[in-house]
Amino acid sequence: MTNTTRHPAVIDLLGGTPHGAGADMATTVTAPTPPPAPKRPRNRDSRSPRLRYVAALIVVVALLGWFVPRLLSGNDESAQERIADETDISETSPTLDITPPAPVAAETDPTACRTDPGDQKSGAGVIAAFEHAYYVARSGTAVRELTTPDTSLPAKEKIQAGIDTVPTGTTHCVRITPIAAGIYSVALTEMRPGQPPAQFPQTITAKELGGRWFVDVIN
Repeated sequence: MTNTTRHPAVIDLLGGTPHGAGADMATTVTAPTPPPAPKRPRNRDSRSPRLRYVAALIVVVALLGWFVPRLLSGNDESAQERIADETDISETSPTLDITPPAPVAAETDPTACRTDPGDQKSGAGVIAAFEHAYYVARSGTAVRELTTPDTSLPAKEKIQAGIDTVPTGTTHCVRITPIAAGIYSVALTEMRPGQPPAQFPQTITAKELGGRWFVDVIN
């Protein structure tokens, strides 16, 4: 009977120990080492962006903490310097004493045809006041108060009777021209409603008594 010699590797794989002469020559076959398990990759996507945002935020806060106080302190210094400059200017600038001009009294054109209330500051002024009392105030008393005590003009009752004959709504205009001291050429225009203007040339003498002017004579 013939002994069949097998390859030692076959014997090892089939189990058992080789016998006979071939047993001495047997070699141990080492099973291959399995490769190491692959490492699980880190989930960088979930942490890296967050870390970057936090880092950027820290940098921004740090910059603001450095910049804002300096900006505010710079503005305060500029404001203080400006106030100091203005104070120096106000202290060194001379004060100008400017007195506003006195209001100029309205002057009446002596050549104008007057309808104003007049006054007793001048001969022309009292003549204008006389005609205004006659045609506008329509008062014999007011007219007589503008005449001298010894005037030849009628009493206030007669003057009032003459006023009452003038239609209500009659207007007037008087042009006064001085021709000598206290003597005036007067052109009186009377305008009654619905009628053409009527002109009455007059020569009026005025006198100054106690600082006021009065009508004395009408020709």
